[in-house]
Amino acid sequence: MRVRVFIIWMGLLGLISLQACEQNEDVLIPGNKQPDYSGVPTIKVENYVNRLFIDLLGREATDSERIRSVVSLRSGTLSFATRDSLIRRLQRDTIYREGDSSYSHAWHERMYNLLKARFLEGADEAELYLRMGNAQFAQTIARLNGDSVGVFSAQEQMDKYKNVLNSRWKYRKGQISLGEMCSFMMNNGIYDQINMNSFNFVNASFDDLFRRFPVRDEFDQAYQVIEYNKPGTVFGRVCTNKNEYCRSLTESVEFYEAQIRWAFYILLQREASTPEVLNLLSPYRNSGDFKNVQLAILKTDEYAQFQ
Repeated sequence: MRVRVFIIWMGLLGLISLQACEQNEDVLIPGNKQPDYSGVPTIKVENYVNRLFIDLLGREATDSERIRSVVSLRSGTLSFATRDSLIRRLQRDTIYREGDSSYSHAWHERMYNLLKARFLEGADEAELYLRMGNAQFAQTIARLNGDSVGVFSAQEQMDKYKNVLNSRWKYRKGQISLGEMCSFMMNNGIYDQINMNSFNFVNASFDDLFRRFPVRDEFDQAYQVIEYNKPGTVFGRVCTNKNEYCRSLTESVEFYEAQIRWAFYILLQREASTPEVLNLLSPYRNSGDFKNVQLAILKTDEYAQFQ
């Protein structure tokens, strides 16, 4: 049984609209200097490097990577700019690296596996291919029996598993967004089996994406879409089927907020404050780049534990 953690989504839309009306300006504070990090022990710097590799690439740094990264950070006096450079390299560097193909490749694999764990209880590739093969076999039988409905249904199931499998490289190539990948993770037979029946599916989709249950009106609208394929309004959009429902959830403002909160939770093991969410929400919605959300968290002293 999965343990679900719930939070109440805070009403940020009014605050967001107010913030959007304000101009963003850099505020210069006279005499404001970067803290002196010369007293930070080397072991803390090494731990910071190792945590970055684990959180971004899913593995520890090798000895050579750790030494090189520590030297780079030290030479830059552990400044935010130096941390920024290291984090961006781990997220985006496409140079060939033995064992990883590239840091960028490893980062995208890490995200793919995190989302599979989040939505599909870590289902491996073999299970996805097996289910796709079973659907293909069912389609062959349906064709032999002249069952056109069965042919279409089997093709639909194959496409859903294929969407999950292909999302790993489509996201890496920028062909789909992180929201679309999440949508694929929810719209397939494995997710259906984990969350049997429409009642559980609606509640699970809200919980997995937003870490909360739907309110009554949200549930009623979503349920008629999932159970009966009847039009329902979900986050201001009319949906008539499960695919449209999943896309509506993952293209909503609340999805971007929830991703920010998720990042704080997995990287800092705490909830994000309202100001922290507001500070990142508008830039994240505009760019759609989750890497920037991670970057903002990973270069802080709180994460690095330099203070």
